[in-house]
Amino acid sequence: MQPAAFGATVVTDRPSDVATFYAQYLDLQVGIDLGWFITLRRGTADWELAICERGHPTVPAAVSALTESTNVFGFVVEDVDKIATALREGGVRLENEPVTEVFGQRHFFVRDPAGTWIDVIQLVEPDPEWVAANLPTAP
Repeated sequence: MQPAAFGATVVTDRPSDVATFYAQYLDLQVGIDLGWFITLRRGTADWELAICERGHPTVPAAVSALTESTNVFGFVVEDVDKIATALREGGVRLENEPVTEVFGQRHFFVRDPAGTWIDVIQLVEPDPEWVAANLPTAP
């Protein structure tokens, strides 16, 4: 079986605030807004992010009982530093400052209003020495 699309769901007491965060800082657009359930995506992407109200009958009780997220959503963007600046100016605390990794990412972590971890990633050229030591060469 191959899934036709992919989606992830944030369960929260504050669906509107969480949706606003993703729309404001990661340029996602609202598709459906039922108040208790909101979907967001970027353009015509074949994935979506859903936000559902904690305690809603469609959410299993065991999920609604969880208050700490252990998920990490990765968003690849064009300019990590621009987003980091916008978040700081909006009063959002970054979990770490942007850092460039030898394996080809410049990124930082932040949490959305529901506490979900977000890894904001910009793809950059990997360090040539790291590539030579870690990636197989083509035959």
